[in-house]
Amino acid sequence: MSVRFCPRDGALLIPQRRGDVILLRCPRCGYEVKSTEGLREGYRQKSGVSEDKRRGVIIAKEERVEIDQEQREELRRQLLENLQETDREGE
Repeated sequence: MSVRFCPRDGALLIPQRRGDVILLRCPRCGYEVKSTEGLREGYRQKSGVSEDKRRGVIIAKEERVEIDQEQREELRRQLLENLQETDREGE
């Protein structure tokens, strides 16, 4: 089965649950039709994940770098320049 489209305006009908009933509803004009099991199959999405992706682990390592006073001042100067430039662009 496949997805359904609105007969009025051609928009994709979106499944919505109302109590125990699932309706296919047009988000543009509000057209509704009661969904059947055959219609629902077109809206189901199935996908699998390979074993190597499922078991993947990321290991992050934190590293602290010591910088001298000269490097610290240069970084501070660059930061202030960037902030001032951002302020000028915002005006």
